[in-house]
Amino acid sequence: MSLEFAKTFSFLHKNTILHRLDPRSKLFMILTYTILAFMFRTLPLMIILFLLAILLMLIANLSSQFFKGVKGLYFVIFFILIINTNTSDGSFNKSLITIIRLLILMIIFSIYFQTTLPEDITQSLILLHIPYPTAFSLSLSFRFVPTMAQETEIVMNAQKSRGHRIQEGGMIQQIRNLFPLLIPLLMNSIRRAYHVAEALETRAFGVKKVPNFYYPLRLKLLDLCFIVLNAIILGVGIFIQINLDLIPILNWGLSI
Repeated sequence: MSLEFAKTFSFLHKNTILHRLDPRSKLFMILTYTILAFMFRTLPLMIILFLLAILLMLIANLSSQFFKGVKGLYFVIFFILIINTNTSDGSFNKSLITIIRLLILMIIFSIYFQTTLPEDITQSLILLHIPYPTAFSLSLSFRFVPTMAQETEIVMNAQKSRGHRIQEGGMIQQIRNLFPLLIPLLMNSIRRAYHVAEALETRAFGVKKVPNFYYPLRLKLLDLCFIVLNAIILGVGIFIQINLDLIPILNWGLSI
């Protein structure tokens, strides 16, 4: 499986509406689409929600990054399709719904992380009354996901140059071929954690319970409009799901 998916956690500097939004309004977007993605049980509703997520992705100008990230999910999508279709209570319709749900969540979370600075994530979590050490740890962990993916690729290329064949054999053999990567990746992670701890200690991390930020976040009119729009989408989605029997056109599916 490709590591391109992990790169969707890295921030991209662009001048779009979603880049200018407050992180708290985008957190409400994540909440809205996550609730609807797990609440919808029919293929038409999932397709509509997927198209809305695609629209947000186009507004954020992240389509190329998204398709690169999807390449890292080919194996997962194929696995879900085969397993769900061939289980006793599974169907092709359920498999498609599960795959679309996975893509929706990937789009929404990638939009959030690729349009939000790590320090803004920390500040928004603090404004939501999450303790500063916890907020900082969360944003820092997501910040290092693409870094670790990049280091994994470097180690894999180094092992290949030494004649180590990673992608040969069956699935079990390929898993075993990954073991030589664990030691250098583990050592790099320990070294990075040590350097981060030293840097935090030299900057007196934790002395102030609530730190000061050079650019404090403030909800603007655009943020309020975006929150209201997502609230409307959430309310309409819940209403449709409750009254789904009254709308037959949204209650069909495929079965193979």
